[in-house]
Amino acid sequence: MAYATHTSHDAPLLKHTRWLLLLMFTTAFALALACGSSDSSDDAAAPASGGEVVDDALSEVSITMLADQTFTFEDYVAAGWKKNKQFPTDTVPDATDIWYGFFSAKDIEIRFYDSHEIASTSGAANAAEAIDQSFREGGSIGASNRGAGSSAVIKFKAFAVVGDTVMLCELSIDSCIALADALAK
Repeated sequence: MAYATHTSHDAPLLKHTRWLLLLMFTTAFALALACGSSDSSDDAAAPASGGEVVDDALSEVSITMLADQTFTFEDYVAAGWKKNKQFPTDTVPDATDIWYGFFSAKDIEIRFYDSHEIASTSGAANAAEAIDQSFREGGSIGASNRGAGSSAVIKFKAFAVVGDTVMLCELSIDSCIALADALAK
């Protein structure tokens, strides 16, 4: 009796199908971010500390602050952020510099961009993708994920667009808000 066997010619089809599904998901997510409502009349979604929500769907894990300011690596260090490691920018589109470090005993990755506009569009979309898996799998205490170029698992659960930078925040948005407040002083 002859049995049907799985042949290796199905492998390329499976690989292409996965890439197509990934491309479709990424496109749909980017469109959802681009079409998100920015209605500021909803006070329930407005975060504390004077920022604005990046996207209603991510209102509990994202914020935009200090949009009219630009920051340098030295500004963050002066605010109390402790640098640890620099990452290559080829893993994050449009980023000009990426640093991983700590603030108030929490991991914070800082991504620098040429302008607030780029940080709030391309940077926010990339940050939303970076935290999306863990956010969907359990919110602020869900599964962990990786930062830009990191081989270690880091629990980035939120992000903040602060001027011309994007911060990925460990566990909650609170550590990024605290660092942004220190920058503003």
